[in-house]
Amino acid sequence: MIDAFSSTAPALSASLPDQYLRQFMDEDPMVWSEKYSIGIGVIDTPHEELFDAINDLYLAVFGEEDREVVSSLLTRLVEAAHAQFTAEEALMETVKYTGRALHALKHQYLLDQLDAFAARFHRGIELNEHSLIFIRDWAIPHILDADANFGHWYREHCLS
Repeated sequence: MIDAFSSTAPALSASLPDQYLRQFMDEDPMVWSEKYSIGIGVIDTPHEELFDAINDLYLAVFGEEDREVVSSLLTRLVEAAHAQFTAEEALMETVKYTGRALHALKHQYLLDQLDAFAARFHRGIELNEHSLIFIRDWAIPHILDADANFGHWYREHCLS
């Protein structure tokens, strides 16, 4: 199992293959596009903001920014995720979305991980590439699957 919190993980620049590091240094790792839109503005706009927060954190860590910058960006991401998920679940409750309970569990899983990353970071354990990859690899499939399913349900049950 990959340890996303390992305090013994090598420095990012030393542990990532050059090609992988260049990908995140030269390109936006998560670029918002319409393919991520679920068609509900009050969800899509905060999703875009989450992409920006994740992207900024990636670039700061891979760009070897100082701890204060990384700490601020990590806090921004954690707060944005908590706010987004709370608002999303409130909308789901309001419209009586049948998949809300499972969706909320998926949100809670990511929030638990993000909170743990932040707590460990604030205790002096650096973020490593595994934690950053986890965040990216959770967010994109979640939006394309769970959130897209809600978007389809919403359009069918609330807009027709």
